[in-house]
Amino acid sequence: MSEHTDFDDRSHWRPTYASTALVVLVSLLTAAVLVRSIGVSLPVVLGALGAAALALAVWTAGWERHRALGTALTSLLSLLVGIGLLAATGGTILVLVGVLFPVPTVEQLPDAVIDVAARAMVVVGAVSAVFGGLVAIGNVLNRETAQRAASISLKTTLFPLGAGLVLLTGEMLSHLESTNDAPGVGAAVGDVLRQMTAIFFQPPPVRPNLATFFLLIAVALFVCNRTLATLPVAELTTEATGTRAIERIHRLLTRATIVAGISAAIGLFTDFTLSARALRALLTPPVFDQLTALTTAPSIRSLAWWTILVGTATILVVGLLRHLVQSSADRIGSALAPYVVGGAIAVVTTAIAKPVLTRGIEWVASTLPGSIGDQFREIAALVVDSLGSLALVMAAVGVLLLLATGATVGLWLLMLTKYLDGRTAGIGIASGSLFQTAAFAGVVGVSLPVLFGSLIAAVLVWDAGEFGTTLGQEVGRDAATRRAELVHASGSLAVGGVGAGAALAITDGSVGLITVADGTVVVGLVVVLAGLLALVVALR
Repeated sequence: MSEHTDFDDRSHWRPTYASTALVVLVSLLTAAVLVRSIGVSLPVVLGALGAAALALAVWTAGWERHRALGTALTSLLSLLVGIGLLAATGGTILVLVGVLFPVPTVEQLPDAVIDVAARAMVVVGAVSAVFGGLVAIGNVLNRETAQRAASISLKTTLFPLGAGLVLLTGEMLSHLESTNDAPGVGAAVGDVLRQMTAIFFQPPPVRPNLATFFLLIAVALFVCNRTLATLPVAELTTEATGTRAIERIHRLLTRATIVAGISAAIGLFTDFTLSARALRALLTPPVFDQLTALTTAPSIRSLAWWTILVGTATILVVGLLRHLVQSSADRIGSALAPYVVGGAIAVVTTAIAKPVLTRGIEWVASTLPGSIGDQFREIAALVVDSLGSLALVMAAVGVLLLLATGATVGLWLLMLTKYLDGRTAGIGIASGSLFQTAAFAGVVGVSLPVLFGSLIAAVLVWDAGEFGTTLGQEVGRDAATRRAELVHASGSLAVGGVGAGAALAITDGSVGLITVADGTVVVGLVVVLAGLLALVVALR
């Protein structure tokens, strides 16, 4: 990972090999041992793959020599990150609910809920530990790489999420508008939508409809003015007469927009205060009829609406092209890559939406307990029939990319607030995640030797990583420091083992003497933590 990352002079040093290998090995082994007691497999595997994808995304986001390629890879990895996050959280909870529910009695429900939450937190902590151990390999996580990864992931999200929301909104509106006979809230909303659509696009030709007509005209004129200002017309015009003509058009469009806006305000007053008969008498019948035909003509309103859509799209495209042109030649690829990858993801989603959704629904239904799975299958069939496979899957892909964006933004905020030291960010994440995993593993009944061993591993990861980082800064990564690192790690392990052994001895010796078992566990934890903290103080 080291050949591409050169932020904050990091290319001049790396953590030593032995300590880095120890951090990665201990993190992965401890996480694997702890998640074995949870009873889930697929969510853990997908979560670990998502953690690896996030580590790779942070690394590739920092590439300087091949920045366009690194940006494209980060964009592609964002989808895998989102899948891993969803699997580690929602997937774990879903599988555990299918295993632990329904409970025999209502009294056992709180315990079952706590058990599910604790087991899910164990999986989340283990996945975080995997990520921390992997980014510690090249020490690639810092403020710059986290910010780049977040920016790339967000840009990749825009097209699939926007397309999903547009498709989903369109399907929802179509469904609600078609709800004529079914009573309830859907029918009421459908009636409102039909009325709003008619008012704006097909008003009844019984009287002038001034407010909505001039509102559409005003917005269309404004968009035309902004589109003309965005297009490089002035740059292409060399003569002064052409420049003056463009300025006159701008002034004309601005004045027409103001007049249309004022007319819309006047129309709002006349539409709601004057009856058709009074307005006919005021305007005379010929003017009334001509104004009615003009302001209710669907063709004019449709032209204004399409002008707004095409003009807005033109403004966005020209703005993107200007941004690319203003970028240096070697940065155009990296600036364009997230949008291209996002569009490619949307195209692939269009091709595989139906089979993916079918398999996903079937997996969830088969995982849920008892009759809940059958009920979910029926509800899902109704939703798919109403909204369509493409809209649902496209929106889901956008949400997955948004989850990945949230994860990278969270990493950037941790680095920005200096909650994590840039030198040891991966080590800190791995160590803290292992400690969290061990804490929640104690709730789900993990044996005390495994629990204490996990606590020792958490401190060992932090201590060995810190030591290796310091050595890498002071003497370099290639210096002959392996023996010193192994001696240091052995001392940490020995002191932690003594503390854990003492805690276990107190636990075994107190059986039958101390009636409160939880108190025994607390004493053991206090002893082992005191021993580990004493080691840390002595080393520093």
